[in-house]
Amino acid sequence: MAKEINVLVIEPGKAPRPARVRNTLEDFEQIVGGPVETGCYLPQRVMLVSRDRESAASLPLNRCTTRRGEYIAGTFLLCGFKDNRFISLTPMQQAEFQQYFAKPGEFMMVGTETVCSNTGELAMAACCLWERMKNGESIVLTKWGGQEGGATA
Repeated sequence: MAKEINVLVIEPGKAPRPARVRNTLEDFEQIVGGPVETGCYLPQRVMLVSRDRESAASLPLNRCTTRRGEYIAGTFLLCGFKDNRFISLTPMQQAEFQQYFAKPGEFMMVGTETVCSNTGELAMAACCLWERMKNGESIVLTKWGGQEGGATA
């Protein structure tokens, strides 16, 4: 029987939730809804497990990453990583990443470019688009994700 580990599950539009799951590829695939891809770019040797990029293309956007212009689509989970194996998140890791991913991602389509709508990225995308536009051209901005009815102060 596979050992169970403590993870965080992050679904689009929802706060992260702790879960105790069996430490198997099949269980991870069931959580994210298909073939998985891993990436260990988070601090404290925390592994991000998500759908592979190819199959995630049609999924709803979930959270922005720290890399400019990148985001995570679909449900993903976080677990610890040590000696080439998945392990439980510590209580401190769970608390840190619950806070880090607490707010649902906000995204905006600027022209044909999807932007995680923090003000810096949005301003940069709008300026680049503005420079490419011809007289009389117009664009539509579409926002989705985040708080219903807009951001709150």
